[in-house]
Amino acid sequence: MELDFPFYLRAARDMYREVAAEWATPIAPKDILLNDYLNMSVTLNQLLVATNSVNLNVPGPTDDDEALVTLYARGVVQMLLISLKQQWTHLINLEEADLAVFARFPQMRLNHQFIGIETMLLNSYHQKRHADFSHAWRSYLKLGLNELKISPATLDEAIRRLLKTV
Repeated sequence: MELDFPFYLRAARDMYREVAAEWATPIAPKDILLNDYLNMSVTLNQLLVATNSVNLNVPGPTDDDEALVTLYARGVVQMLLISLKQQWTHLINLEEADLAVFARFPQMRLNHQFIGIETMLLNSYHQKRHADFSHAWRSYLKLGLNELKISPATLDEAIRRLLKTV
């Protein structure tokens, strides 16, 4: 398996400690989890625009494939951080068989997938429901690996680069 979720979780825990110490505007400890969810929401919306899954009223930026992979990988890292803080890391660890199931259910309309992920993330935050987070995580992985056709090797490299482990 090219995606090493336990390794990513360990690296994300270490990375978080470094990043939080560098914030120009410190936030209250009770707002750190909210900040993580908001960061994930921003990333989802940037992906929505970058994949042309929404018809913009005003022209938006276009990204190349490498920028898209980096943006997607940033979302993976943000999901890792949320799982660490919510103590839902057991939901992150998936096997190859779990990932293979994603290909059986292609999503033709990415805009539906984006709004579904966003809704599940909001429910997991407001309702503290780990089932919604698990569904959002799996849907997000499916989005990248199947609909955006990011290879596991390419994704692994981008995640490691963001976690500064390469």
